[in-house]
Amino acid sequence: MAQHDNGATHTAGPRTGAKYLIAIVVIVGFILATAKGIVGVRQGEGLVPTEPVLLTRAAQFDPQRFILNGLLVPALDPDAVPLRWADPRSAIQCRPGTSVRVNGVGLVAGESVPDAPFELEWHTDACRPFGMAGPRFDGDVKLTVYREDWGFTALVTPRGLRISTPWHPLTIAQPGVASMPHSTPEDEPLPGE
Repeated sequence: MAQHDNGATHTAGPRTGAKYLIAIVVIVGFILATAKGIVGVRQGEGLVPTEPVLLTRAAQFDPQRFILNGLLVPALDPDAVPLRWADPRSAIQCRPGTSVRVNGVGLVAGESVPDAPFELEWHTDACRPFGMAGPRFDGDVKLTVYREDWGFTALVTPRGLRISTPWHPLTIAQPGVASMPHSTPEDEPLPGE
């Protein structure tokens, strides 16, 4: 069918529809290929084709991102000023074999959290700091914690700390650095829950 507009002729029909259909197929194909995220990489060998691995939450799981939220925050009393310790074991559903030490001594609820760097050592036994659907912590880890104006930084030294989640069966935690900023104004020592 032809349309006339000021003497110009425009053709609308199968050619225009086919262009749109091709464009849609290309876009959908690109989105599906990107969403699938298949890569083949052998650990330590660079980019070498192997069997495909889906880049889902399992492949991207990194415990350093949340280790302070899981093991430091529950040990702090959010209502205390100055900042004080709270016994985190029951709050994060740990089994009775769990122990928490501060600078080599058992954590005592109500004592002040040191301003100077301190060591927070955990022996975790089926601890679930993020609830039953979240990661499970088993094993030992030492956090050397530094209080900063903006939050906390910690050197993480795991000793056989195993973390399992519903989407990633088992991760052996690696040494590293973790940080956690305050989310409230600077005059408050730690955000409440």
